Parts: sequence; C-alpha cells; structure tokens
Amino acid sequence: MRRISILTITVIAALLNFSCANVKSSLSRSDSSGSKNYSTQTDYSKTVPRKDSVAVIRSAGDATQPEKRNYAAPVNNTDSRGASTVQGGKVEYNQRLVDQYAEMDKLGDLVLYELDITERRKDSLLDRFKNASSSERENITQELNKLDGNQLTLYKAYVRVYKEGKTDWPATRKQVEDILFNIRGIGNK
Repeated sequence: MRRISILTITVIAALLNFSCANVKSSLSRSDSSGSKNYSTQTDYSKTVPRKDSVAVIRSAGDATQPEKRNYAAPVNNTDSRGASTVQGGKVEYNQRLVDQYAEMDKLGDLVLYELDITERRKDSLLDRFKNASSSERENITQELNKLDGNQLTLYKAYVRVYKEGKTDWPATRKQVEDILFNIRGIGNK
C-alpha cells in the first residue's frame, strides 16, 4: 500500500513538472518572438462587450458629460463637535490641492481620450488585417506593434498623472504632455 501511494505521488509530481515545463516553454516562445501573430488572435470585440475607460465614464453619467469629481470635500472638514478644523493657511492649501487635482483630471482625461483613439485604430487595423494580402499584413503588423507600444506608454502615463502628480505636478504634467505630443507625432514643445 505504501508503494502505491509513493508511486502515485511520484507520477503526479512528474505530470505537474511536465505541464509546468510546457507552459514555461510556450511562454518563452511567445515572449521571444518579438512581434505578435495577429492572424491567430481571437476577435474579442465581437464576443465580449467593450468596457474601456471612456465607455465606463459615459455609462456612469450623462452620455455627453463625463462624471465630475468633487474635490471640495477637504475644505469643509469638521470635527465631532461641528466646529471647523480648517484654519487660515490650510484653506489656501486645500484650494491649491483642489485646483491641482482638477488639472490632473483634465490631463488624465486627455490621456484616456488618446488611449481610446489608439484602441479604435487598433481595432480597425485588426479588421483590415483579416482580409489583407501577405505584403499588406507585414505593414499592418508593424503598425499594430507600434500601437501596442503607444497603448502601453499611455497606460503608464495615466498612472503617472495620479501617482507622481501628487508630489511633483509641474514636472509630471510636462512629462505626460511630452508623451502625448510624441504619440501624436508633434515632437517636443
């Protein structure tokens, strides 16, 4: 009985090791190829409802008006007795924070807008790829790879707005605006 259990455990461990090795080799092959094979990619836009950031914002409120954030809350802090805890210089500081966060939201919305444009261009290129000849597919693949890079850069820029913007807003704003200009092909301004 003991031999059977040891043999069973050994076989299970060998199968687990074999399956992990297959997953590892398939991941390393897909990572090392450098460019993606878009001909085998599943078209999820037709099977899964699209829930990108712009669509979520529009579905939360009016279709033409994105959701407005209320940053005025820090200005009206009160303690348990109802007395105002905001005094003198803190009101000005809180107002600057409110203004800074409003600017951060505007820049974040610009990044989301550019990201939406990139995703739409990528979707249209994927549709063109399906019916393209082999020479056209190479060009489309290069464009898709560039859009993938732009998309990743935009995601990082959006995170940078809110993560680094809290501590060094002027430098962060300049960096993100430069990223947007570069993606649009305008260059440094």
